[in-house]
Amino acid sequence: MTDGSRDLLESFGKLLQNRAFLMAVGHQAGMGGHGGPNGRRGQGRLLKVLAKTPDGLTNAEIAEVLDIRPSSVSATINRLEEAGFVERVPSPTDKRAIIVRLSQRGHELFDQYHEHKDDVADQLFGRLTADEQVQLEQLLTKLSHQISDLDWDDFMQRGHGWPHGMGRPRF
Repeated sequence: MTDGSRDLLESFGKLLQNRAFLMAVGHQAGMGGHGGPNGRRGQGRLLKVLAKTPDGLTNAEIAEVLDIRPSSVSATINRLEEAGFVERVPSPTDKRAIIVRLSQRGHELFDQYHEHKDDVADQLFGRLTADEQVQLEQLLTKLSHQISDLDWDDFMQRGHGWPHGMGRPRF
């Protein structure tokens, strides 16, 4: 490992130990946090899908997009409808179908969520110039692709990881 690579690894380690950073990133959808503006991961995923689909979707389409059981879709929609974030409306093209879409309150909630997300992003990255932000995004994307190409079994067998049950050495 080169000194530069080791320094980068240590810098990432410090960043991942920073509670403020972890809280800011962890509350983004798909990062183990709230998953969306409503605080429940499944509901947040559904709201996010509906926010990207202004005309709405049927229950079957939602189940397919989210890859979840239709019964889970119905239960989630019921909770969101009770909270006033979604509405069910008859399909204009199929009299048997019901379309689920964001309600006005759901749109307002998503607007607030995006404003908050923008504020957090500005707080985290606001001291970087626009060029530095572009460069950081490119580097993180490159790193993400490189990490996804790693063979983790091979990585662990070469002694880079610690075998289960042995604990991690403390330095």
